[in-house]
Amino acid sequence: MSSLKSASVIICICCVACSIIGLLAPLGRMRKISNLVLGAFLVSSLFIPLLGVVDTFSTDYSFDIDDTLTTVSNESDYEKMVLNQTAQNLVAATNDLLLSEGIEAKNIELGIKKSENNSIYINKINIYINKEDKEKTEQIKNIIVVNMSKEPVIIVSE
Repeated sequence: MSSLKSASVIICICCVACSIIGLLAPLGRMRKISNLVLGAFLVSSLFIPLLGVVDTFSTDYSFDIDDTLTTVSNESDYEKMVLNQTAQNLVAATNDLLLSEGIEAKNIELGIKKSENNSIYINKINIYINKEDKEKTEQIKNIIVVNMSKEPVIIVSE
């Protein structure tokens, strides 16, 4: 529905722009050429959004993950793929956040879930650190709470 709405907005904007440019074009042969160009632009601006709307009616989704093409045939597989990719992105962001503070995590485990209203939330964060970084436990907790609104479990490993 949102794609149909955005297609309608694009078509309306193009119509208004073509009308204004058509009124500003000089009289004579130049006006005829500008009307031809504006007409071609208007026709193409009608078809391009509609092609995008038609594509959204498809039930198969294709995604390129790790240079492999995966076809998702149902909504459950799509949701699992989105949750998996979101978790990977959040782990990378957490690792980058800690590295920017000079803290190197051995491993980061992040659990995410989908709520009834289809929002994604973090339900657990486990951060494994070396014994040398044990004194930075409170700093790590503060960084994660401020940036991810979830208190992590810090596990000191050998």
